[in-house]
Amino acid sequence: MEFGVIGDEQFVMGFKLLGIKKSKQIANNQEFEDYLIDMFKDKDVGIIIIQPEYYKNLSSKTKLKVDTSLKPTVIVLGEKLSDILRDKIKHVIGVDLWGN
Repeated sequence: MEFGVIGDEQFVMGFKLLGIKKSKQIANNQEFEDYLIDMFKDKDVGIIIIQPEYYKNLSSKTKLKVDTSLKPTVIVLGEKLSDILRDKIKHVIGVDLWGN
C-alpha cells in the first residue's frame, strides 16, 4: 500500500521529501479533481492526502466518493478528523490510532 498526495507545489514538496513518490502537483481546482479521480484508479494507493482548500471545491459526486471511500482512504490534511474518517483509517490499517 502506498500513499498518494495531491496539492499545490509547497504541499506536495514536503511529502516528496519524505519519500512519497505518488504525488501530483496541481495549478487549479479542475486539475485537482481530475488527478484525484485518476489516483482513485491506482490500485497501489491506499491513502490519499489532499489539501482542504481544494476539497471544498470538489463536485458533489467526487466529494461523496472521497467521504465514503475506504480504499483508498482520503485524508484532508488540516481538517478536524471526524469519526467517519477515524473509522476509515482503522478499517484500512487495522488499528485504532487514538486507542479508545
